[in-house]
Amino acid sequence: MNESGTSLQDLRGEIDHIDSDLHALIKRRAALVEDIRRVKARDSITTVRPGREAEILRTLFQRHDSPFPFAAVARIWREIIAAITRMEQPDYSVAVHAGAGDQAIWDLARNQFGSATPMAPFATSREVLGEVAAGRATVGVLPCPREGDADPWWTNIAVRDGLRISYRLPFTPRGDGRADGGADALAIGRIVPEESGLDRSLLVIETREALSRAGVTALAERVGIKGYPIASCKTGLYYQLLDAEGFIADGDARVGDLTRLNDVAQATVIGAYATPIAEPAGAPS
Repeated sequence: MNESGTSLQDLRGEIDHIDSDLHALIKRRAALVEDIRRVKARDSITTVRPGREAEILRTLFQRHDSPFPFAAVARIWREIIAAITRMEQPDYSVAVHAGAGDQAIWDLARNQFGSATPMAPFATSREVLGEVAAGRATVGVLPCPREGDADPWWTNIAVRDGLRISYRLPFTPRGDGRADGGADALAIGRIVPEESGLDRSLLVIETREALSRAGVTALAERVGIKGYPIASCKTGLYYQLLDAEGFIADGDARVGDLTRLNDVAQATVIGAYATPIAEPAGAPS
């Protein structure tokens, strides 16, 4: 007994009741899947909703006022979202770039897309892109592009009606304790990017001449797009990957204006992602 007269057995009994309630609520949530599937089919809504997922997790983060680590809360909800998605879409699966035994991208993919979701590792980005393009995987997870990458995979999706980036990982604060801060990744698929309320977009700008990073930034700003270049390469033309503020859709007039500039051969929106949640400094993860 403690000072309040409550025994450990009483506290364990309360925990058992809470566990029972939690389980019942999860089953109740899962029971809505058939109705959700029917409504989505009626209204032509896609099964995978990156924007909606981001909204759910941001709401949880904003109202989380407990010493219980938010990273654990986020992981619980990611597992629920992933399991429900697979109930709606039984063939849902993930292809992961895990070359040279690198576990970091695999860990990000598993944390995001759930422990029960089928996942397969591939040694190259080309293989990941091929799996998704052929429909053998719903989502592909690839390392975030960097300047000087030997394999600038992002140039391969800068085509009309191609695969599109729809997630940046990790979305929620890291809970893996990696001393180096860990890797970042992007997830692609035949998934229509959607707004979450706080987003960034990725554009590939093809130019006839080489441009400095400042030159690429200035070019985009001429049509009202604010962003910064994160990678570039030369494959015939010069390719620049721009990370831009806000949600930019394929039909955005600014992209058309960008294409019409003398310096630009082509501009393509290759996706968008919800801006990751950043925990305040010193907050428990």
